[in-house]
Amino acid sequence: MIPYLFHIYGPIYANSYGIAIAIGIMIFTAFMLSDSRCAKLISSDQLQNTIVLSILIGVFGGRLLWVFGNWPMPIRETIEIWEGGLSVLGAVLAITLITPLYLRYIRVPILPLLDLAAVYAPLLQAFGRIGCFLAGCCYGLPTNLPWGITYTHPDIHLPYKFQTIHPTQLYSALIFFTIFGLMYLILRKRYPKPGQLISLYLILSSSERFIVDFWRADHEYFDSSALHFLSIHQWISLGIILVSSGFMFWRRSK
Repeated sequence: MIPYLFHIYGPIYANSYGIAIAIGIMIFTAFMLSDSRCAKLISSDQLQNTIVLSILIGVFGGRLLWVFGNWPMPIRETIEIWEGGLSVLGAVLAITLITPLYLRYIRVPILPLLDLAAVYAPLLQAFGRIGCFLAGCCYGLPTNLPWGITYTHPDIHLPYKFQTIHPTQLYSALIFFTIFGLMYLILRKRYPKPGQLISLYLILSSSERFIVDFWRADHEYFDSSALHFLSIHQWISLGIILVSSGFMFWRRSK
């Protein structure tokens, strides 16, 4: 596809992945600020500070899980984030675990705000996957299906270049748009108890990764042969699904 949208100056280009993420963040922020429930939980300044902090946490968590899945590698490459390499699942996990600590510090109700963010977070992830599609990362396995895609851009490097492969990034984007529709139109009305919506979001987003990973070509596996029938991300997804399901039913019983 198109990894760079336009040239800025010298070696600097407008990266299509970064722009897609920026669009997703702006849309997420706009939805949060326009939601009347948000103003009752957190001020606009606090929200924007939380979003900036969450972005930094997400980048760190996404990079950490990506490095873990691709280890061993030269130490220098672990910090070369400008060369690409982020795990969306790692970003979601890091934000979910660390951001609540900041919310507690600024005395903002944690579960109600996370529930609200969970409704709009799938939009951010969907735009992120569109960015992956343009950049050529998170690519799929070869296929003969009529909707397969072929990467030919000279700046895109992947093992299946010039071959027809599954557009797994678009599979993910479509699933995340669907998750947003379910969260916004149906689930947020049926699960009003604090903590239920964030649990459902984690279950659905982890299920997306578990399913789409069967068609992705950039798998990473544990060394153990007993665990080799699923990828590292699929095992992590199953763990998140189990923990989130337990938490959701616990909140339901409260």
